[in-house]
Amino acid sequence: MIKWHISTFDDLSGKELYKVAYERIRTFVVAQNRPYQEIDAIDPVACHVLGFQGDRLVAYARIFREDGHTTFGRVLTIPEVRGQGVGRQLMGQIEAEIQRHYAGESISIEAQIDKRGFYEKFGYHALGAVFDFNGSPHIRMDKAALRMAE
Repeated sequence: MIKWHISTFDDLSGKELYKVAYERIRTFVVAQNRPYQEIDAIDPVACHVLGFQGDRLVAYARIFREDGHTTFGRVLTIPEVRGQGVGRQLMGQIEAEIQRHYAGESISIEAQIDKRGFYEKFGYHALGAVFDFNGSPHIRMDKAALRMAE
């Protein structure tokens, strides 16, 4: 069972911040062989979604506002839990948080091209041409605004 934790940057504990940085670097820099500045200026203003199994971080994403829309990124599940539905659970947490705090705003993400099909399952639609982002092909994907939960 996954225990979900939503946090601002300031409320992340030192251990949580370490686990986030470790898994993001392991996923996006080391495994994908993309040397880039993984920890960036968005982290302090983002909402962080963390999923734990016991003491282990198994899923993560960050949500933030950018250019008049809501976006999210750094979406990951660790290799040890892939194929177990954790990514679907993470998307549920992301969209619930967007619905709570950004209802009525359109959502636009920059998805790695090989994750396009995953996001399409949640109603995201690809727009425009494929582009390079930090050394890997990405595509813009949009979704209509989520309504406030009733």
